[in-house]
Amino acid sequence: MASADPGPDVVEPLKRCSSNNLLHPDMSEQKDEDGGLTMAVKHKPLNLVLCGRRGPLKASAAKAILGHEELPSQRVRKQGEVFGRQVSLVELPALDGKAQQEVMEESFRCVSLCDPEGVHAFILVLPVGPLTDEDKGELHTIQDTFSSRVNDFTIILFTTDSDPAAPAVVNFVKENKDIQDLLQICGGRYLVLNIRDRRQIRGLMETVETIRGEKSSVFSTDLFTKVLIERTLKVESELQDVKQKSEDEHQSTKQLRKETEEVKKREEELKKKHREEIKSLQSQHEQQRKQQIQLLKEKDEIIEKRKKEQEEEGKKWRKQEELQRKEWKQKLEASENRVKVEREQREAAEKKLEQSRRDWARDRVAWDKEKDGILERMHQELKQNLQETKQNLEEERDRYRKLQEEFYQKRRKWTYLGFTLLLAVCLVLLYLYHRH
Repeated sequence: MASADPGPDVVEPLKRCSSNNLLHPDMSEQKDEDGGLTMAVKHKPLNLVLCGRRGPLKASAAKAILGHEELPSQRVRKQGEVFGRQVSLVELPALDGKAQQEVMEESFRCVSLCDPEGVHAFILVLPVGPLTDEDKGELHTIQDTFSSRVNDFTIILFTTDSDPAAPAVVNFVKENKDIQDLLQICGGRYLVLNIRDRRQIRGLMETVETIRGEKSSVFSTDLFTKVLIERTLKVESELQDVKQKSEDEHQSTKQLRKETEEVKKREEELKKKHREEIKSLQSQHEQQRKQQIQLLKEKDEIIEKRKKEQEEEGKKWRKQEELQRKEWKQKLEASENRVKVEREQREAAEKKLEQSRRDWARDRVAWDKEKDGILERMHQELKQNLQETKQNLEEERDRYRKLQEEFYQKRRKWTYLGFTLLLAVCLVLLYLYHRH
């Protein structure tokens, strides 16, 4: 793990040896002395989660970190000051072997206890010894529950009651393949801790500070919920693949039936062509043909029956689910049950998340939705009004143009009539004048 930039929160970065493993940092307390005065460095609070299969090892690690005998309960967050840092510690119970619902509840509870800051580091507590099947099962359950993102926040803590620098301890960490694979997954972050020497805890705190310096985020309930949603979507995608495979198998069945019909036709032709040669076998072949016809008839009846059932269910389910139920077999039903369980677990997790949020968040989401709806309706109304106004304007323009043309026509007509009348009056007056 690369060292973070030096800052006020980091006293001494961990060192890396040639085998890409972390060496033990200097555990001596560092102080800047000037004239007999000691400069104290103020650190930000840290939230840690202890995880692992072995409860006594986690209790010993908690005692070494906080200086307390043990955590009062797995369901509370214990706080204490560790080398000038305010540290909150939560123990994650062993998850392997438990029901999926219980695993989700325990995991969600531990992450929720670290809100609102979130989890800065997961401390995986292991003994200095080969990984057992139970340890591997616990690691697999943690990976499956929190996803691979938890690796970016994980520190391996090996506990021992002897010298951490002993050759046997160092060689075990370097040479054990399972341990090396685990360290590679977790970015090479580990520490061998003598549970009787609390001075080594400073190195652990420095590693956590390094993680916080390198990562722009923490493992929060929002991130955990996102992980659960992504896993559910992945399972649903796998189910979709199974559905597609089932449809392909159905198409293959139809093709096989068609090929069977063709084989039957060829068989009839061969019977006619070689009737004399296979006369002794005609009865047997006829029986086989009847059996094939009966099987095909039964298949057609089953297919027709399933089709009718799916058409009835189509009023309640979407088209995609109609296709799903058409050729589902035992494997597809098992996958559907697994997805149903995952969906219920996701809904339960989402409900717990909603319960943990504050009322103003729900109100804001509702307001945002209402605001979007209002804006959309206003946009549609304005668009409709603009179209109507544009249409009315065009109609007014046409009507005005027609009125203007009618006005010009009438004006020309009355002008002509007036001129004619005036001329007639003049002629009458002229006539009367000459007559007198």
